[in-house]
Amino acid sequence: MLSGIGIYDDLSISFDKEKGHRMGVSVPGWNGRTMKGQSRDLLRFWRVISGTYSKPLDKWTINLKAVEIENNKRIKKFLIEIGIPLLRNWFESEKPETWYNGHRNFLIGLNENLTEYCSWETHNDRTVSKKTELISILKKLNESS
Repeated sequence: MLSGIGIYDDLSISFDKEKGHRMGVSVPGWNGRTMKGQSRDLLRFWRVISGTYSKPLDKWTINLKAVEIENNKRIKKFLIEIGIPLLRNWFESEKPETWYNGHRNFLIGLNENLTEYCSWETHNDRTVSKKTELISILKKLNESS
């Protein structure tokens, strides 16, 4: 699903044993540091997958969070149909040279009912973009569980 992207050979993947944190207040990757212009409207979402670029490390990373066993199949379907394609688009998007300064994150989260998702892009401690959307494939997600 990600083969063929320009950064593929530089990409590392990590899997967490813990469920993802709530999104919107803390700077991704910085414990205890809060965002400027916090996105509290994203608090109802829990991080499922994220992509990161770190200039100091010159490193691209994907991080996949643990999920509740009873939601495993539905979240897998979400990742295949929506989450990973969103992440791929972020990795492949054109970026000006200044984009690579600092620490970039693209986080994707789901609400508790798995009826809505969000994507949230950050640059250091600032929000670049955020979007929430109902999952139109909800019926398909329920059918596969």
